[in-house]
Amino acid sequence: MQAKNEMPQGQIEYRFQFSVHHLWTSLQRYTQQIGWIRPLFKFRCLLGLSCVVALAILANKALGPAIILGCLFMVGLLLAGWPPSLSIWILRRRFQKSPFYNDEITFSLSESGAHVLGRGSELRIGWANFTKARRFTDGLMLFQGPNVFNWLPDTAAVTAEDVAEAQKLVRAQIQDYDEV
Repeated sequence: MQAKNEMPQGQIEYRFQFSVHHLWTSLQRYTQQIGWIRPLFKFRCLLGLSCVVALAILANKALGPAIILGCLFMVGLLLAGWPPSLSIWILRRRFQKSPFYNDEITFSLSESGAHVLGRGSELRIGWANFTKARRFTDGLMLFQGPNVFNWLPDTAAVTAEDVAEAQKLVRAQIQDYDEV
């Protein structure tokens, strides 16, 4: 008989620290697989500049030049996107307050589903709860609906064989499986 927090033999295991780096990488991979966001990121500077020019033409007739320039400058900065360092700083400050901050996670996959074990939590998820899976060059993302996902980087796999085994298992269990 196994103890409650002990992993059964034969499971594919990923072990990682739920850190700011892990969360940031997860969010990057999540946005990469959303079709309508990719063009916005690719052409965000051009989009921001064209919006600034359009607003300048429209606002020139109604407001004074100083207000127009100030507003256009702010809109251009926002549309051009936050610098990644600022986003990471904001994420780090918010995430440090989470009870899951720097938690050591063991995420295991088996024929019955996923078993997630952390410092103060344990979760079992059946395969029916996963709606889709995406394979990236550096890891696997499992979705439980449109905005809930689990990022499993290849570097977190306990053994090198676990990456290939996880890919086979997930492909067999989740219908909406794709390589990005």
